[in-house]
Amino acid sequence: MKERILLVEDEGSIREMMQYVLETEGYDVVVARNGQEGVKSFFNHRPSLVTLDLRMPVMDGWTVLERIREVSQVPVIILTAMGQEQDAVRGLRSGADDYVVKPVRLKEFIARVQAHLRKANPIVSINDQYSDSLLRVDFARHDVYLKSAKLDLTPQEFRLLAALVRHAGTVLSNDRLIDACWGEVGGPENVRVYIGYLRRKLGEDPAQPRLIQTVREFGYRYCPPDK
Repeated sequence: MKERILLVEDEGSIREMMQYVLETEGYDVVVARNGQEGVKSFFNHRPSLVTLDLRMPVMDGWTVLERIREVSQVPVIILTAMGQEQDAVRGLRSGADDYVVKPVRLKEFIARVQAHLRKANPIVSINDQYSDSLLRVDFARHDVYLKSAKLDLTPQEFRLLAALVRHAGTVLSNDRLIDACWGEVGGPENVRVYIGYLRRKLGEDPAQPRLIQTVREFGYRYCPPDK
């Protein structure tokens, strides 16, 4: 089975060149022309690695990187223009794994892609799991256990729960949850409905939910039971 790479790049000539080289190396390549498309494609296609331009219209690369890191530790290689070292530093501090400077040297780029895929595939990081006294989430396997019982969640329910528990104790706005889980096709109603689905599967009292709390006129917070 081919490994899938998401290529998020707004410059057509660069995007086409990199797509051609990656496909020649045997990878399955999904392309996105801006940040919003990138977020949507990430959740729809679940790539093994992401290459991400930082300066794009609609949604910049730093925001895309933040959305990815809310739910996944997939390798991310950022693309920066020559002379913009501060972009590379900011990207690495925000969770990127590596950077490549434009104009891209293709042999070096492919070598970096291969190295990060080798590094990512054999191991599961400790950051790929969350647990408290009630809930255990394995982000790599997409498994959720309530005490010892495995929950049957849809992909969309899992994405929403993953975003919440990644930031346990922190309030996430509706907009942030929409961007992380639905991209441009989502809205506040999607969040409200799927929060209801999650609460039912977690055995919550809809009148007095304890785990997933509503912060009126803003968003939601996952509150660990042992806090």
